[in-house]
Amino acid sequence: MNKDKLKGLLWGSFLGDTYNNNSELSLYGKQTLWLLEHTLENKVYDPFIFANIWQKNMSQEKNIDKASMDTLANLKSGRTCLGAGSSSHDLSVIGRHAPIIFSVLGMDEILESIKFHTCLTHMTKETIESSKYIAEVTLAMVYNLDVENTLKERSKFYGEMVEEEVDKAFNLKDKPYEVALQILGKNPEVEGGLASTVYLILNYHQDFEKLLEINKEAGGATVARAMVAGMVIGARYGFEKIQPSWIKNIHEYNKLQELIG
Repeated sequence: MNKDKLKGLLWGSFLGDTYNNNSELSLYGKQTLWLLEHTLENKVYDPFIFANIWQKNMSQEKNIDKASMDTLANLKSGRTCLGAGSSSHDLSVIGRHAPIIFSVLGMDEILESIKFHTCLTHMTKETIESSKYIAEVTLAMVYNLDVENTLKERSKFYGEMVEEEVDKAFNLKDKPYEVALQILGKNPEVEGGLASTVYLILNYHQDFEKLLEINKEAGGATVARAMVAGMVIGARYGFEKIQPSWIKNIHEYNKLQELIG
């Protein structure tokens, strides 16, 4: 696959995360970095190995989200990574999949790995279907498929909820963002959050920095939306086109540059 586009989808996720967090990795960004280190070292996603890495690192974090708290408690109680995930519907897990698409070879392997990675922290039908949908859209972008057609067409293969969310975004495509995002909502769950993200991609995929500005202004689950949008847009246009002037201000820039290249 095109290396510039692979770099783009990974950097896009990190750029979306840090733009909304004063150039520092948020908790979502940190988890994405742990996953990147794991997949680069192993060339695959091993759900058992990564669960141990995730549990060790997350146990040292403060102010963690409820999905992570529930997952940690489930792992501590003896559940395996295949059954420890929370009942959360949060959008946040979707933007963290970028390292899998970057590092793992083969579409089937990527989608299977994304399912297991989602289940580690978000073991719900809604998050799994949304994750696989965005992953397939991202892969299509690597191969230069049309943004609008792909978002619409692929939604029909991932369940009623995903299709309804995408339809909501398309129905409001021509509305000003202040109106559309108010209607779609700014909550962190895939119900509403996926529609808001698709709306942003539809309208601003050709101007990533403008998308980030509007997304931040909208409030709510800004980091989750930005990471997902960054992954898709970075895959479509490549790293050379989306990299902003402020990229070197990211606190983990040198480490990310070394890992991603």
